[in-house]
Amino acid sequence: MYRVLIVDDEKEIREGLRLKFPWADFGVDHVDTAEDGDIALRKVMEQRPDLILSDIKMNRMSGLAFIGQVNEKYGNSCKTVVVSGYDDFDLVRQAVQLGAMDYILKPIHIEELNKVVIKALNQVQNERNDEHNRQLLENQLQLAIPKLQEEIMREVTGKPYNPNWQTQMGHRLKSVELDWILQEPLALMVIEVDDLKSIELGRAYRNEKELILFSIGNVVDQTCEEEYQYPYTLFMDEKCRWVIVYNCANRDLESVKETAKTCIERINRYVKVNVSIGLHSNIGTVESLFHMLQKTGDILEQKAVYGGNRILIDEEIGVDAEFSEMPLSDTDLIFDVIQYASESEISLALNGFNEMVRSWPAAHIKDIQQCLFEWLLELFKKAAHIGLKDLEWERNPIAIWERLEKYDTLESLRNQVEVFLLELSRSLKQLSKPQNQIITEAMKYMNRHYADNLTLQGVASEVHVTPVWLSKLFKKEIHQTFLEFLTSLRIEKAKEMLGDVRYKIYQVSQEVGYRDPVHFSKLFRKSVGHTPKEYRKIRGIQDE
Repeated sequence: MYRVLIVDDEKEIREGLRLKFPWADFGVDHVDTAEDGDIALRKVMEQRPDLILSDIKMNRMSGLAFIGQVNEKYGNSCKTVVVSGYDDFDLVRQAVQLGAMDYILKPIHIEELNKVVIKALNQVQNERNDEHNRQLLENQLQLAIPKLQEEIMREVTGKPYNPNWQTQMGHRLKSVELDWILQEPLALMVIEVDDLKSIELGRAYRNEKELILFSIGNVVDQTCEEEYQYPYTLFMDEKCRWVIVYNCANRDLESVKETAKTCIERINRYVKVNVSIGLHSNIGTVESLFHMLQKTGDILEQKAVYGGNRILIDEEIGVDAEFSEMPLSDTDLIFDVIQYASESEISLALNGFNEMVRSWPAAHIKDIQQCLFEWLLELFKKAAHIGLKDLEWERNPIAIWERLEKYDTLESLRNQVEVFLLELSRSLKQLSKPQNQIITEAMKYMNRHYADNLTLQGVASEVHVTPVWLSKLFKKEIHQTFLEFLTSLRIEKAKEMLGDVRYKIYQVSQEVGYRDPVHFSKLFRKSVGHTPKEYRKIRGIQDE
């Protein structure tokens, strides 16, 4: 529907136009009048009419002054038609220059007014349609921008930087408001759901995994918007991890760390899942984003050693967890300690006893004793599963309970638990493989599968120990970390292959387990002191 304003200082003319012309036939539902330009300006401001019919010659403010002010304030949104006598053509010309779209001569004929109104209202409708379509496109673009940002960021971080695509990528990044990626220092963070596979397998309802990931993305986006002062972008990678790239203009990672802490707290509270966050310790640029993401993925693997639901930063973590930091609630890990560790190491592992007890929803000593009883029974069952024949605990479990209920302080209960664990350890030592046999089996497996995507968790599963324990055995038995041994193994295999001119360097890289030749070359140089190309040249082999 449309609104019309008639401006004329002669009441008979303006009222005649208002009452006698069939406005409703043209879709006009509101017609108002004004006797001069001052009153008309106020009504234009209040009503924003679509069409204005204005006389040129009026008392007080002239029609020309009125049209000029309307055009200055409202542009072409109000269509103005001037009404003029035969001798006013110079004034009509001025009115058109000031913004009037057409004119009509006095005396006004209905047929002529019909044509002018149709022309004006057609323009109004066309502009409305154009604005509606523009708004639709803008809304669709706003809805599409996050998806477009995700796609572009997956491209930027999914392969090593190539200077040849910077111009094209720059245009694409600018089109989705991410051109700061090319200009500013960057920080990178990766959020991974702990035990996502178990959540997926044990899902209570359909699409639970997708809903959890979606909820985490919302929480992270909201948290970053509230807590981080610079631009950022987030996207999900092919491993169902949320990757956040921050504009680190202040070159200070502390604000990113604080945001990460808040993300974990809110995800725990609102989504009810645990997550681990890997944070690259260095600030980089677009050229280093690919390697930053690869490195941060490696950092996240350390949650198998250090535990999840925390922030992992490469410069702040070592290779092995200390015995005193072991989570006692992880019975698989503690059972490995009981099987393979020395008695002093078992005692050291119990430094986390008080923390474990305090984590239980147990308010009274009887509740704590009950939780300890169940925890010990689980360890005894694991011992029976691997073949321990002394099943006194199974024949008379009440005896365990009776020993526990004698003590009513944490310190005395800890001492009694230590007695149980040491007794169990001595029995298990007769069944367990020697530690060096476990390492030998792990090394044999790695020698056969060094070209695969080997992880600490995967190798530990093959030799039937926990990742934490295997990591400790590598350090203890061969004085290398798991990753150091794997890297040295791959580099030695690469040196053998580089002696064969049939293999190109990128093929050698892939054959020994590195998808990225640039990353392989850096590792090779760090280990050998020369790049693969230099190594071939030293050996007198003509490079490709």
